[in-house]
Amino acid sequence: MMMKQNLQKILSLGVMLWCLTLALVVGAEDGGEAAKKVAEEGLDWFAFLGPFHTVTLHLPIGMLAFIVVLEMYAWFNPAKDVRKVVSLALWFGALTAIIAAGLGYALGEGGGYEENAVWWHRWTGIGVGAVTFILAVLHSFAFRRGELKRIGVRKVYLVLLMANMGLLGYSGHLGGNLTHGSEYLWADAPEWIQDVVHKIEGKGGKADPEAGLGEGVFADVIQPIFKEKCYQCHGEEKQKGDYRMDTLKGLFAAGESELDPIVASRVNESFLAETITLPESDDLAMPPEGKDRLTPEETLIILHWIWNGAKTGEKKKAPAKEGADKDKEKEETEKKEA
Repeated sequence: MMMKQNLQKILSLGVMLWCLTLALVVGAEDGGEAAKKVAEEGLDWFAFLGPFHTVTLHLPIGMLAFIVVLEMYAWFNPAKDVRKVVSLALWFGALTAIIAAGLGYALGEGGGYEENAVWWHRWTGIGVGAVTFILAVLHSFAFRRGELKRIGVRKVYLVLLMANMGLLGYSGHLGGNLTHGSEYLWADAPEWIQDVVHKIEGKGGKADPEAGLGEGVFADVIQPIFKEKCYQCHGEEKQKGDYRMDTLKGLFAAGESELDPIVASRVNESFLAETITLPESDDLAMPPEGKDRLTPEETLIILHWIWNGAKTGEKKKAPAKEGADKDKEKEETEKKEA
């Protein structure tokens, strides 16, 4: 009787937490007016709580991995005590997954990330929390003592557990892309592995999608530096400060600062030049503290490139010769009339 009452309490708490998370997501999806009002009046709770997502997300990952190990052990050494530990780990994993999903939503609302990638990561993460909660409930019913007719429920539980691990892996990969860039797993892999990965992703090879966009010094020297040191935070998946550097349009467009990042031949007016020359302890210094900093040589190369006109090698289309076109049309008309 006591066990049944405890189970009911846990179920009730889990349902309330899950409903609260969904309410937060749906409410913010509808406009997030409440969050904006809080931000205007004082503390921005989303901005404050969002970074804690990177702390809590490891808890459900660890719990689910631990559960798989326990299930493998229980397969060969079934014991009642193992079931108790698995049940506790499932409930704790579900709780932490829900918390991590809520904090992840707050982090995503802070901006600076590619919207489509955030959408997929958000809902796969919520899916992990939901499935883990369902697993906890199934486990409670599937492994009761003396009930041998629950073999079907146990099979469903095990299949769902494996599916959840796959969902967890995919969601984690999406999160890694958002944080470190889409190439973070393969950056130092052998060339043949990079070729295979890029072919699967539809890039046709290991070359960067923007390769060939420019030529000369920009393509050979400047762009590789940006790719190695800057794309992680200002690339396709993530644009901190609303600034993107992996496209020419984004590279020269002002971000959140509303200052021109690159002004050709004017280093002192280029905000990018200022940020890469600030001391690492400065809040505006780029790359920020903890990231791979530019070497003095790389900094000088970028400054020299800006000083010399920030040329990208982009070929501009010649303007149409309106007068010549009219003369050609006139000649063709005269030939037809003749």
